[in-house]
Amino acid sequence: MIQVAYPSYPSGEPRPMKAAVVQHIATELRRQLFKGVARKIEVPELVRRAVHMKINGREVRFNWDIAHPIHCRDGASVLGICEYDPQEPHSGIHSELVQEPELFRSTTAHELAHAIFDMPAALGGKPRRVFRTRHDLTRSVVDWREWRANEFMGTFLVPCHGLSKSFARCVSGSDLRLRWRGNGEVPIPALLASETAGEAIDGITDLLAEEFGVSPAFMAVRLRKCGHVVAA
Repeated sequence: MIQVAYPSYPSGEPRPMKAAVVQHIATELRRQLFKGVARKIEVPELVRRAVHMKINGREVRFNWDIAHPIHCRDGASVLGICEYDPQEPHSGIHSELVQEPELFRSTTAHELAHAIFDMPAALGGKPRRVFRTRHDLTRSVVDWREWRANEFMGTFLVPCHGLSKSFARCVSGSDLRLRWRGNGEVPIPALLASETAGEAIDGITDLLAEEFGVSPAFMAVRLRKCGHVVAA
């Protein structure tokens, strides 16, 4: 059975976590689900595998729906919802099948994070709990639950260790000078961002975005967060 563990209170609510802890959880879950293969995650395959987990020792089942449009009770359209209803036996995860596969993939991973971190406490008898991903993706993060879900999503879809190998391979086929960073740790392949290298870096970003199934903007953020593109 898939195992997930993180620091939590007796109620099941997660304790405050640093980004590195959330990233480790996402990396470990991806390893269990997909054997650590560095490739794009296909949503139907994720839904098929991520149904039954043991979270902090408690068995949890998820009901997925990725085939229908999603609306809030007020009728507003949303990209995804993760909810727990005391009248239902399991947590429900809904992700709308939108035209952009990259957005579909990232929304599904985001809702999975809410299911993992925010639903176990609700299973203890608390009232109905709902988390929504709306179409307005430019809004600022409103609370630490959303921050945590975004941190999980980024690492789950584009893990740093897999990105590192793919990035080095892409750069080796270009005229850019690859640098290796790291102080006694695993060296990180990196490029210095500059006006002259900008177009080439954009090309590499597009290639990697296609490889991992995310948008170029998403990949640009991951390249910076994982230390592969640094300011000159």
